[in-house]
Amino acid sequence: MIEVQDIKTLTKLKRNNKLNERALVKDTHSVYKWNGSNWEFQGRTGIDTTLFQLNQSIMTGLPKYSHEQISAAKRLIDSWHSRHQGNYYMLLSNEQHYYTVFHIGHDYSNPVLENAVIDECLGALGAIKEVSLTDDDVVECWVTIGDTSYVYYLFNYDEGVVECV
Repeated sequence: MIEVQDIKTLTKLKRNNKLNERALVKDTHSVYKWNGSNWEFQGRTGIDTTLFQLNQSIMTGLPKYSHEQISAAKRLIDSWHSRHQGNYYMLLSNEQHYYTVFHIGHDYSNPVLENAVIDECLGALGAIKEVSLTDDDVVECWVTIGDTSYVYYLFNYDEGVVECV
């Protein structure tokens, strides 16, 4: 989901919108959905609803990822990882106070990162609902634990590790 100040800004966006992508227009507290050719009005949010709360509500209502979607999520992480080729990655959720640091090394052909993120971490926490790339080229993952969805971000963490040897 994207967030813009007004409808004029939304209609003039120069980006590749994803089918069924949603947008929050802040000045009117309105939600729009991209139908492939234009933005369709979906409704209004509560006046105090944030983009995070709206995403959280949407993700909680989505079904759990199927085996095919899990495989596609692993391929997305593998493709993303091959472009970044770092030694260290972090999976972080501020809301859950959760972080895991992965030391991968330089073997980018081995599917270690995607299996660890999807199977050992996210899948063990709850129901995986969404895995996608953000505009900042970070992997965004939504997991529902109990009745609440949480966002986790996977990113290159080479700059965050200092090795003292």
